[in-house]
Order: sequence, then structure tokens, then C-alpha cells
Amino acid sequence: RARWAARRRHALGVGIALLAGSTCGVNAVPFDIWTHSVRARGVSPLTFVFSQSLGAYAAATTFYLVYGLCALARRVPVQHSPVRPAYLAGCMWGTGLSAQFVAIEELGMAEAYVICAIGPVMVSALISCVVFGEIRGRANVRDFAIALTLQCAGVVMLALGS
Repeated sequence: RARWAARRRHALGVGIALLAGSTCGVNAVPFDIWTHSVRARGVSPLTFVFSQSLGAYAAATTFYLVYGLCALARRVPVQHSPVRPAYLAGCMWGTGLSAQFVAIEELGMAEAYVICAIGPVMVSALISCVVFGEIRGRANVRDFAIALTLQCAGVVMLALGS
């Protein structure tokens, strides 16, 4: 029974990871299509940021309201203190999104999206390994170095191939 539950959790985790990867992978496609349709008219890529940011803000607000209503129905206190850091993180995300759209406009989708998607992951992974020591053990550090090298090689091949 425990083995079956572990397999179900594993299958659920794989399914969620595939869903997250597939939806994240197409995140900038609407911007790329929009860019091709307005490029000749000289429209700034930053005009697209508002709609993208408003969508993320509306979704986050909806999730928070649903959480609050569920907590209210269950008579559980709602923690409001995490809202301020999350709001600041959203502002930082909006700034990064603006930079990503400018990069896509200047460099092209193939190069800029890969750099904008993989670059922050690589930097945060290095910080977690070097500064916080979250990856321990010789085999784990070796595997991390191999994964980082493969990511760098993938970015370079994508940039050279397009």
C-alpha cells in the first residue's frame, strides 16, 4: 500500500512537472507573435508588458481571494504578512519581464528567451550551491556541475544555431 502511494505521488509529480514545463515553455509565444505583427510599425515591446503583468496580477489576486474565502469558511486565520514580500517579488518580476521583452526584440526569440529563461535558473542554482551550501556530497556536486555544463552548452548551441 505504501509503495502504491509513493508511485502515485511520483506519477503526480512527473505530471505536474510536465504541465509546468510545457506551459512555461510557451509563455513568451504570444509576445513573439505580437512582435512579428507590429515590428514594421515601430511599436515598443514595452507596450506588451502591461497586459502580461495585469494577467499575472489578476491571477495572483484571484488565488489569494480564494485562499482567504476558504480560510474564512474553515475559520482559519489568514496570514497577511507574506503579501508584502510577494508583492515586491511581483514588482521585480515585472521589471525582469520588461527586460526580457526588450531582449527578445533586440536579439530575437531563439537567443533571448533561452538566456532569460535559463540564465536566472543557473545563477540561482550557483548561489544555492556556493553561498548556501545546499548541494552537498561529492557525487551531488559532480552531478550539479554536469547539469550546469549541459545547460551552458545548450544555450551556446541554441545561440549559434539561430
